[in-house]
Amino acid sequence: MHAHRTTFLLAAALVLAGCAKAPATEDKKPPLVSVTRTRALDIPIELSAQGHIVPLNFVEVRPQLTGTILAVNFREGDDVKPGQLLFTLDDSDARAQLGKAQAQAAMIAAQLADARRDYQRAQALVASRFIAASSVDTAASKVDALVAQANSAAAEISAARTTLAHTRIYSPIAGKASAVSVHPGSLAQAGGSAPLVTVAQFSPVGVEFTLPEKDMPALLAARAAGAVHVSIDGDAADGELTFVNNTINQDSASIDLKASFPNPRHTLWPGGFVRVVVHAGVNHGAVVLPPQAVQEGPAGRFVFLTTDDGKVATRPVELLRIQGGMAVIGGLPAGVPVVLEGGQNLRSGAKVRVAASNPATVAMVGQ
Repeated sequence: MHAHRTTFLLAAALVLAGCAKAPATEDKKPPLVSVTRTRALDIPIELSAQGHIVPLNFVEVRPQLTGTILAVNFREGDDVKPGQLLFTLDDSDARAQLGKAQAQAAMIAAQLADARRDYQRAQALVASRFIAASSVDTAASKVDALVAQANSAAAEISAARTTLAHTRIYSPIAGKASAVSVHPGSLAQAGGSAPLVTVAQFSPVGVEFTLPEKDMPALLAARAAGAVHVSIDGDAADGELTFVNNTINQDSASIDLKASFPNPRHTLWPGGFVRVVVHAGVNHGAVVLPPQAVQEGPAGRFVFLTTDDGKVATRPVELLRIQGGMAVIGGLPAGVPVVLEGGQNLRSGAKVRVAASNPATVAMVGQ
């Protein structure tokens, strides 16, 4: 009797346990998701990149001859003008060489004048048959030789003047001077490893940056339409695209570019890093979504579409860029319902429950 009662209680417990699990299965509901729709908008094409500031002109000032520095005619860090005197070298040797060349030229000029007079007299004597005709040839040869010497002396004077001019070192461009490591009394050596000073142009200034290869069609279309404007985040500067490299870097699948900015107040400093934005026209009818609606999978980016029977289906998309809080995509038309939130653990074909529309979400999509 006791054994029979125990068997009955055990059977009853199993039945109750089965009844307790049944409601859990029945109560399991499909995941709740929010849905938005793709929209077609006319949005400006803004291509962002990290760039660094470079001078459009940069000159290393070096001496053309070896000499002692007599004076440094500027202060390091100064804004210098083209043709401004920067360094004065000892010119005593150069002046002496110039004086020697001028004296040699004067002596040859005197000899040449005398030779020409002798030539004229020889011509007259030959006409009177007082001397042989060969004397005229000798006098003419002497004149020709002295003319050659006079030309050589003139070249020596020109070279000496050039050497003398090199004792004055001028700035070839307008820009800002660097630190100076030489002082009056230092020896400036032609062919030395270090320049006397460098001058970097600040206005205008350049910005070098790269863009991915996929942005090339939009960039080239914008260039064909006219000048391409470039701006810098956080700065009022407005520049212009001035250079597009002639090859694409195959290692990074990117293209090298350069823009020029006026920089009148010298707020852009060479060597600094900035965020640049290339304004490449308007993308008419661009299909956009909130960025969180775009999922990342092993096969690439995709979205979940909602179907009429309450299920979801995956659709691959191309993420063209993120701009203004929106993802610009390719592969979908406008007006398609897409899962916005709650798609992290979904699979294609899964049933879902769609939450009521959120006015805030709708406003965000329409920005």
